[in-house]
Amino acid sequence: MKIDVLEKKKDRLKISLSNLTFVNLINEKLWKGKINYSAYAVDHPYLSKPVLVVKSTDPKKSLLDAAEQIIADAKDLRKKFQHAKK
Repeated sequence: MKIDVLEKKKDRLKISLSNLTFVNLINEKLWKGKINYSAYAVDHPYLSKPVLVVKSTDPKKSLLDAAEQIIADAKDLRKKFQHAKK
C-alpha cells in the first residue's frame, strides 16, 4: 500500500492512502488511543484517494500504535479461526 505524506508538522500529520477500508479502520483505532483529532475525507470515491489527518503530541507514533493494534487484532482473529477449524 502506498502512503503519501501531504503535510508533516510536530503535532499534525496529513497522509493519503489508496485503501478506504484501511483508512477507516486505522481512524477507528486512532480514536481509541490518545490523540487530539483524527478524521479522513474522500473528495470523490472513484477519482481521489482518502486523506487522513491526525493531530496529537506525536502523530507518527499514534499512527504506528494504531497499525500495531490492527496487526494484533488480525493475529488474534486468525488464531480464533484456526482453533474453530479444528
